[in-house]
Amino acid sequence: MNEHQLIQWLTSWVEGATGVDSVDPTTPLETYGLASRDAVILSGELEKKLGRRVDPTVAYQYPTIAALAQALLAQRQAAPEVERREATSSHDIAIVGSAGRFPGAKNNDEFWQMLIDGRSATGPLPPLRWDEYLGDPVVRTKMAEENTDGGYMDGIASFDHEFFGISPLEAQNMDPQQRIMLEVAWEALEDAGLAPSELRGEPVGVFVGSSNNDYGMLIAADPNEAHPYALTGASSAVIPNRISYAFDFRGPSMNVDTACSSSLVSVHHAVRALRDGEADVALAGGVNILANPFASLAFSELGVISPTGRIHAFSDDADGIVRADAAGFVVLKRVEDAMRDGDNVLAVIKGSATNSDGHSNGLTAPNPEAQVDVLRRAYADAGVDPHEVDLVEAHGTGTILGDPIEATALGEVLGRGREAYQPLLLGSAKSNIGHSESAAGVVALIKVLQALKHDTIPESINFAAPNRYVDFDAERIEVVQDPREWPRYSGRRVAGISGFGFGGTNAHVVVADFDPADYNFDVVEDEPAFEGVSAAALPVSGLLPSRRKEAAGVLADFLEGRADADLIPVARSLAKRNHGRSAAVVQATGVEEAVRRLRQVADGKIGPGIAAADAPTPMGPVFVYSGFGSQHRKMAKELIARSPLFARRMRELDEMVQFQAGWSMLEIIENDELTYDTENGQVTITAIQIAQTDLLAAAGITPAATMGMSMGEIAAAYGAGGLSAEECILVATARARLMGEGEAMIAGTEQEGAMAVVELSREELAEFVEKHEQARGVEPAVYAGPGMTTVGGPGKAVDYVVAALEAEEKFARKLNVRGAGHTSALDPIMGDLAGEIAGLDARPLRVPLFSSVDRGEVYQPGQIVHDDQYFLRMTRQPVYYQDATEAAFAAGHTTLVEITPNPVALMGMMNTAFAAGKPEAQLLYTTKRKVDELESLLDLAAKLYVGGMGVDFGAFYGAGDVVQAPKTVFKQVDHWTPARPSSSRASLLGSRVRLPGGEVAFSTAADQIFSPHQLIESAAAEVSPDARVVATEEHGYLPADGEVTTVVASSLGGVSIKVFDGATLLAEGFASTIDRAPVQGVMEQPLDDEPSVDNAPEEDTETDAVRWDPNSGESVADRLRDIVSESMGYDAADLPDELPLIDLGLDSLMGMRIKNRVENDFQIPPLQVQTLRDASVADVIRIVEDAVAGKTDAPQPMAYNDEARDPAAAAEKTQGVGVAPRDASERMVFGAWAKYAGAAAAGVTSELPSISKEQAAEIAAHLTERSGIDVTADDVLGAETLEPLANLVREGLETPVDGNIRVFRDGDVEVSPVFVFHPAGGSSSVYAPLARRLGDDVPVYGVERLEGSLEERAAEYVKDIERIADGRKVVLAGWSFGGALAYEVAHQLGNDKIDYIALLDTTQPSEPIPDTLEETKARWGRYAAFAKETYGLEFDVPYELLETAGEDALLQMLTEFLATTDASEHGLAAGVLEHQRASFVDNQILNHLDFTRWADVNVPVLLFRAERMHDGAIQLEPNYAHIDEDGGWGAIVDDLTIVHLPGDHLAVVDEPAVGIVGKHMNAWIEGKR
Repeated sequence: MNEHQLIQWLTSWVEGATGVDSVDPTTPLETYGLASRDAVILSGELEKKLGRRVDPTVAYQYPTIAALAQALLAQRQAAPEVERREATSSHDIAIVGSAGRFPGAKNNDEFWQMLIDGRSATGPLPPLRWDEYLGDPVVRTKMAEENTDGGYMDGIASFDHEFFGISPLEAQNMDPQQRIMLEVAWEALEDAGLAPSELRGEPVGVFVGSSNNDYGMLIAADPNEAHPYALTGASSAVIPNRISYAFDFRGPSMNVDTACSSSLVSVHHAVRALRDGEADVALAGGVNILANPFASLAFSELGVISPTGRIHAFSDDADGIVRADAAGFVVLKRVEDAMRDGDNVLAVIKGSATNSDGHSNGLTAPNPEAQVDVLRRAYADAGVDPHEVDLVEAHGTGTILGDPIEATALGEVLGRGREAYQPLLLGSAKSNIGHSESAAGVVALIKVLQALKHDTIPESINFAAPNRYVDFDAERIEVVQDPREWPRYSGRRVAGISGFGFGGTNAHVVVADFDPADYNFDVVEDEPAFEGVSAAALPVSGLLPSRRKEAAGVLADFLEGRADADLIPVARSLAKRNHGRSAAVVQATGVEEAVRRLRQVADGKIGPGIAAADAPTPMGPVFVYSGFGSQHRKMAKELIARSPLFARRMRELDEMVQFQAGWSMLEIIENDELTYDTENGQVTITAIQIAQTDLLAAAGITPAATMGMSMGEIAAAYGAGGLSAEECILVATARARLMGEGEAMIAGTEQEGAMAVVELSREELAEFVEKHEQARGVEPAVYAGPGMTTVGGPGKAVDYVVAALEAEEKFARKLNVRGAGHTSALDPIMGDLAGEIAGLDARPLRVPLFSSVDRGEVYQPGQIVHDDQYFLRMTRQPVYYQDATEAAFAAGHTTLVEITPNPVALMGMMNTAFAAGKPEAQLLYTTKRKVDELESLLDLAAKLYVGGMGVDFGAFYGAGDVVQAPKTVFKQVDHWTPARPSSSRASLLGSRVRLPGGEVAFSTAADQIFSPHQLIESAAAEVSPDARVVATEEHGYLPADGEVTTVVASSLGGVSIKVFDGATLLAEGFASTIDRAPVQGVMEQPLDDEPSVDNAPEEDTETDAVRWDPNSGESVADRLRDIVSESMGYDAADLPDELPLIDLGLDSLMGMRIKNRVENDFQIPPLQVQTLRDASVADVIRIVEDAVAGKTDAPQPMAYNDEARDPAAAAEKTQGVGVAPRDASERMVFGAWAKYAGAAAAGVTSELPSISKEQAAEIAAHLTERSGIDVTADDVLGAETLEPLANLVREGLETPVDGNIRVFRDGDVEVSPVFVFHPAGGSSSVYAPLARRLGDDVPVYGVERLEGSLEERAAEYVKDIERIADGRKVVLAGWSFGGALAYEVAHQLGNDKIDYIALLDTTQPSEPIPDTLEETKARWGRYAAFAKETYGLEFDVPYELLETAGEDALLQMLTEFLATTDASEHGLAAGVLEHQRASFVDNQILNHLDFTRWADVNVPVLLFRAERMHDGAIQLEPNYAHIDEDGGWGAIVDDLTIVHLPGDHLAVVDEPAVGIVGKHMNAWIEGKR
């Protein structure tokens, strides 16, 4: 079993074990919910499969399927020897990157601007912070009374969970300190130019200082919200561990909690780990997020918090601390490593020290002696004279006694003895942002780094006068009171940073600027791989395709309009960025070209100069080393001139050739007068292949496996690690020389050989030679591909074969070579060759080798293959190239790269790929004749990069200027626990008692609640969970103590709640159980810049209710037929009473409209939509009559009671795919046929079944009466489909349709006409109730559906609207998707032609619908489930098509599926299927609209909002469960009025809601706004 086969088996096993449909081999198994029990079972199955013991822990050791398969099949190797690394030759540690977040500053740059501006970011508690605790009266009181000023960061709930592959549920249960530090770690590495993808599995240490567990306390305080994710999510230990896990870092990973010195102590530990060799890179820092009020309130009660809300460090008016949020990381490396790697060194840590206060004056009291001691130790460790220090970024908390202790200790060690004009400068970042406690040390360090970067020391603000307890002059200390240039007392810049924990842990770090001259390391300058590369490769990537697109768009925005046209500095920056799972590379020579191509990537398109892939290939590339024939006159010449590395390698190889053969390759390459022959051509090709392999490796491109073709097996051995370059040149020169000598000996004789490519398989060749005497001696030489064989033999015999095959019109071509390689013609040289290559020093393979020598063999890493016998077989035997290629495909490889001066093996590989069922295989090459060799290699690198190869694009450009490309922008998605510490929902109401009258009473302690409304809400939820409080009234105030009693009484439609203090009624309320009960109450008066909002939802007392009156003389049947006919587009007279409505084309939208109208008009209890689906008009009449009569418990007629309503029975009568009725005439004919024939036709264009003459006569009479056109029974009997009958009656119908316009009413020519646009997938006939509600003088026109994009449809509509309006201003209105059409028409029509726009619940969800492949797959899955559940349609979503061809292709496929699906087989009418297709298409347009496209539309907008979206829409698009008040329009509409309607989205166009719509639209038309 090879790796690919094992991956396939494991994938199938995991899918079966977890129930997941599509498992990605590169995704951690824990993502799919694989439990420990599953891992044990899996290990047992693997033991059976592999025939050896497999440890159950293997699934945890190798977390992905790909890694597990590779490990299981890897050759067992001796455990590597691990030696403890001694302290490095350099004591210093380089700081190569940093990132932070601070109060009032989102990043380091904003932080520096705050510092240099002298601004403070401390202030009052921001809105929403700690609101979770307002339910606790004690905490609420303290928060109101105590000082809660602080330094608060914005957006602490925000976290880009998708970026890190974390579920929203887990993110919600993660401490924001974990979430923020994940993002800051990424930002710090990005600042350092270290790609996390390149550090995976490396000894990278993570050291985090954190000391509070506020979020964990919040979650733990509410057992109702407890979740297992919080076990790790609330742990401080997991903050660094989660980073190490997410990035796969293998160095030390520890949390440090020493309170206020935590982050500085973490830096100290990181320094030690780097010096001792435990880590090669380290992230060190700290975080502090104030997620609950307890510590702040306690500090305030102790009087520790500054009453002024600011820290006055070292000032005489110091009055306490101010707590603060902050987070930060620095990236550290040993200084020699940083210099070797060419890192940008920001500063160096010269030394550090920590100690403890010991038994001081109190547990939290500072110890002056200990502070002096830690300073001395730090400067001794640094080897720095304390008097040479320019600046100390002090702990400086702004306490009247704490500051003097610190200042005095600094004076003793660093100050006293200085010259007066060189005072030690003091600063404290706490003055600006507050005391960030466990993050304070890293904040101070980042401040120093920024000061070094700008060579300026910012002022320490809030300093009024020197602290009276410090003699600043004697101590030679000065607080920095204004920004100043860094003084450089010693000729360089040196600073110290202090941090003191309130438990007694002290730390000090010494930092200096970086001077390479201080170090005598022999830094070997890397030899440039390339020179003069003019095209830039711009890689963009992300975890998901949507992230890749976003990154491309951001980069395009950054580049667009840049004056600097040189892209290479930007490319150098991008080369150091993370390599995400979904990647693209744009190649360009100029900014304009780059921007254009990046925009294509952002739009999900590909084209020239663009390589893109949604996911990496599971198996890496196979390097294919082709054989003789790839030589050309200019080969290697350009690479030698433009690649120093390649040139050096060719010189080294040339020396080997001269030693072995006595001639020079370089002389031939450089002299265009010389040509290649068999000997020098073969050797030079081999050398070029070896040099190209090394050149690619310099750019990070290495083979996952190798394969050779003929002499290409020599270089393939080098690529696989099986031979050294020297040994390869030995084999190549000996073999080529002997072959050349052999050819020369028989040249011009009858024995001279020849070769040809013929269209014969190996079996056909043997049969051909056997049958043709003249072909004797012809032998197979190379099996290149299916049906194509290279043959060799005596020249005349080969000529005969070619001529004979050409006569048979088969492909045959003689090759321009001398000799017959890989045949018996080489037998004379084999002995000499064996002698010359005997004793080869073969080595174990590093990667697999797909052998073309030993047929079907795949040699694995660790095997020794390349001895002299292997190359003797390679020379003499046929080349099994097709077999080797098939083996590579069978192993799962889909990328093959020909290492060659010019590709000659691609055609054979392509033929084999198609024959092996791998048409998607990527067949690439390194260089090609007449193609720029550098650009060719860059193009190869781009294609391999998007396939997952870790390409180092920096190798193509070398060192030089760098322009920083845009950094990663994280999405702002809020995640916060719903925990409410005081909720204790089971006990808030207190004890519960059921009273004799059936009421329920609760007794509650008054001091446990803050409002009677809280009791009303809780009591309603307890007694009737589905009830919703719709009205409350307060009569008195809660007592301060004692008990209050809540009494709940159930009644018709809900529950009544009363709250008593003794016998005194305090409050009462009502909670409704009716689905559409309106919420009573008065909205606050809107501000001027907010949309005006009518009371919502509106109970309209002025609009006449449209309801059935039993005294009107109108029967239930008549009213019901009107409702059904209006909703479905039929005339009432055309409706057959006994056929199921679904046979007449009832879809889900029509069903909901009928349900809402029936419930409103007849005021009866809710109906089941499924009942309507299965019922006929007669059934619905009986249901409603029973309900009106009060027989609500009577059984509702269902489909199985009547054969005519059975889908299977109906299928026997109506077969074949049909077209749904498209207009009034077709609906009339369709209904009449169904009514009198007893079954609906499959469609308007479907073949009609036979009917009797009597039935035909009834149909003809009905059509004649309805249309006024004479229709005979013969017309009916002679019609093969309904279409000719519809054409016959069409001219007699009274409903005028003008182009795309349905005429409801022409109205008064002086009144602005109203144009109502069709909803998604529907007809404008839905607006008939609205047309009746608008004034009789108002012209009303319906706009019918067209196919095409939004812009294309609107362009057609504008023509009709301008013609009909005839200069009048128009009102544009639309329900749902119709509103989008109205807005697009307004955009094209122009503001001056529009009176106003009315939007009937046209909205977008609060959170945009993700435009990701995963979300698209999920949406199609939901659609398929909906179709199956609602209509019984089985539509298997082809997810592979979705991944490869995109959603447009799938939409086309869906259209074809619906067009070819026999609706009658499912008991459906064709109209149902057409409605589903059209609805899906239209809603896709609506869901992905960006409203800002219409920002130029500046007209009044009247927005009608339903109470909620309907359940069907939420089922298909869950994001619609949450919609903002303004539906998303507030961002672009200045004059926006919102009117709330009762009911859900589907009730908007029917009574009673449409009555409210009509009232407001009439008022606006009349100018009464």
